Amino acid sequence: MDLNIDQLRLAAKQYRCKCPRTVERLLALIELSKRITLRGRLRALDYDRVAAEFGKTARTVFRWKKGWEENGVKGVVPKVPPGRRKRPISGFIAKKIIEFRKKYRWGAEVIHAHLKHDYGLMISEDRIHRFLLRKGFVKNKRMKKVGGRHTKVVQVAEPGIHTQNDVKHLPHTLPNSQKSYVYNFVDHASRWEYKKAYDSFGPSESKDFAERVVRKAPFKIFRWQTDNGIEFTFKYVSHVDKPKKHALDKFCEKNAIRHVLIPPGEKELQGLVERSHRMDEDELYHRIRPRNLEELNRFLEAHCEWKNNHRRRKSLGWKTPNEWLKEHGEKIVSGLVRPKQRQNTTAPLPNEGFSHKESWERGLLEAWQSLARHNSLRATKLLGLGHTQQNFSLEDKQEHEARSVGELKKVA
Repeated sequence: MDLNIDQLRLAAKQYRCKCPRTVERLLALIELSKRITLRGRLRALDYDRVAAEFGKTARTVFRWKKGWEENGVKGVVPKVPPGRRKRPISGFIAKKIIEFRKKYRWGAEVIHAHLKHDYGLMISEDRIHRFLLRKGFVKNKRMKKVGGRHTKVVQVAEPGIHTQNDVKHLPHTLPNSQKSYVYNFVDHASRWEYKKAYDSFGPSESKDFAERVVRKAPFKIFRWQTDNGIEFTFKYVSHVDKPKKHALDKFCEKNAIRHVLIPPGEKELQGLVERSHRMDEDELYHRIRPRNLEELNRFLEAHCEWKNNHRRRKSLGWKTPNEWLKEHGEKIVSGLVRPKQRQNTTAPLPNEGFSHKESWERGLLEAWQSLARHNSLRATKLLGLGHTQQNFSLEDKQEHEARSVGELKKVA
């Protein structure tokens, strides 16, 4: 079939709404037919100019022309590549993906894990990501943060060994600009969380929250890590001569918990609880409108229960915190894991039972006894058991004088 310009224009009108790629090829052939009308034949330069106009190569334009001459419009229509066609996501799966994205702002990886483990649906992450792109849920990629100096990955195998606690201020959650401060507790090994909101923050609130955590946590707590805020420590506000003990420190000593403070300005060491704050922003705070503090605490209680029982975490092998704790308990029963024993920090101290006046006398007496014991052991080691302290002092003096004479001879 020759390059008839009228037939090419008619075919381009027919495929205008069907296939834009076919229309592009037909327009290129129309340009070739114009050059045939002018010169009566085509040159190699004509193929190059048309190819440059449409952003293709001369060989591609020649292939389009040959397809038109052999099969007409069918030879110009793009061929479907072999292989399995893309299957669109629809029905229940599409409904759950949209629900997870709108409600919790999850990405393709987290949605894929929950569909697989909770519903038994095997949908690849790429298909879910393309679906979110088509629906307009994914727009801009989050910028990758520059790596800091804290690059060591901390691995904790037992719950309670390393925990973190922090406070988040929510100024716009309650109506009429009411203040609300959410205390957040996270366990490093199991990612188990507990939260409670207060109308202020301070030592009394921190102590109350710690008491609730100890009663609620399904494991023993050995280490409690916080920042240096006044709600957690008096380290930077107390006088040196009159140190004041914080209520949280008293509670930790009473319950055999080691209270650890991070260095000032090193918020990266609280990364676990900071990440929990951001997850709460994405999964809870943007979709609730509590009327008062009591209703906010009900929301937080339900959210903690859902997060510990249903929210799967990649760091746990896509298990929930309670599932991980249950498996850890089974390992302890079977003998695969040995549990850590709590140290008895409430035992009486060496100085306990003595008054402040007697403490320095006891320390001086112990120092003299230690010195006498040291001299006795030294004499036994150097001279044997049959020498007295007086003989030892005399022989030690003679040895020192002989060593001094020998050093003077070397210098001379």
